[in-house]
Amino acid sequence: MIRNLGLTLLSTVLALTVCEGLLRTFGAEILPQPDLYVADLELGKRMRPGWEGGEFEAPVVINSKGLRNPEIPYQKPAGVYRILALGDSWTFGFRMNEPDAYPRQLERDLNERAVARGYLSRFEVINAGVIGYSTDQEAAYLRVEGWKYQPDLVLVNYYSVNDTDNKLEMYRKRELLRAIHPWLLALTEAPKRLYLRQFWKGVRRTLEQKARAAAAGASADPDAGSEDWTVSYREGDEGWEAARAALSDIGVQARARRVPVLAVLLPDTQDLERYSATYHPTIAPLVEAAVREAGLDYFDLEPTFAPWVHREDEVRFGAHRHPNAKGYGVIAKAVADEVGRRYLGWETPPRALVEMSGIEPPTSALRTQRSPS
Repeated sequence: MIRNLGLTLLSTVLALTVCEGLLRTFGAEILPQPDLYVADLELGKRMRPGWEGGEFEAPVVINSKGLRNPEIPYQKPAGVYRILALGDSWTFGFRMNEPDAYPRQLERDLNERAVARGYLSRFEVINAGVIGYSTDQEAAYLRVEGWKYQPDLVLVNYYSVNDTDNKLEMYRKRELLRAIHPWLLALTEAPKRLYLRQFWKGVRRTLEQKARAAAAGASADPDAGSEDWTVSYREGDEGWEAARAALSDIGVQARARRVPVLAVLLPDTQDLERYSATYHPTIAPLVEAAVREAGLDYFDLEPTFAPWVHREDEVRFGAHRHPNAKGYGVIAKAVADEVGRRYLGWETPPRALVEMSGIEPPTSALRTQRSPS
């Protein structure tokens, strides 16, 4: 019996080895498209530079710096006011064409307003949203990569449903293995490099896409769960404490560079009445207190979406939690209003704007973090 078991195991290993060899030899023709994400020791994961595909029911193109954004240099051109938008799938523009994602709509809105007011400068909004990012990853991205873009303003788009997931904790375990010995990490990571694994991931991803497409017209919400995600928002909860620490870290980084940060509390468009009556009263005061404590500015979108209570289908993508193009437009307009009022002095009558680079800009545009009003 033991001999038969040994022969079975040996045969399995040999068969897998042959399959691996065939995939490596003919992989260019057989393997599905590489995964959108690549591992990153500091961020946990980041998007693969140059990746293209229809991964999320819409065309996705990742630029050479790993962002779903048109190609953009780190060096900010003269006459540009640059905004860096941090966030997760809501910022990325899940299921939307790139021009309909909230950062791009915000950019168009601000530039149209600037032209109407006779401003000489133009606005750039950089979409640094990554699907699945939590607040701690956004803080790490800002530190590692975000400041290279020389932003005049940073937006932290906070989605309370899952921004307390503390994703970096999982990736820190990899760092611990590497600290013990790089070979130990390499050994544990080796299966991820197998072509067989890549092939299986591609097959699974294809099946998931087909399943999502088949369920697109269903009334059940594949994004929604029956769990109460407000339970994470309590003193001592690991995820909530990680989110608070990340906000504090962002505040420290921003003050060192004298750049304002606006934290935007996103709603849950799945059921706006439930969100406003049940979730928002619990979560919003805690998030606002954490944001103020970190020295950041705060903007709550819950009142903005009040007119769409019982009209969620107008601003929501099907039966999902994410907004549609109109919903992202609602966010973009509200954020443009707040940015203009708070940082650009746009409540005053239109006037010619001096260049943002090389000539003294409006004081409100480049001020450090404001005290809570």
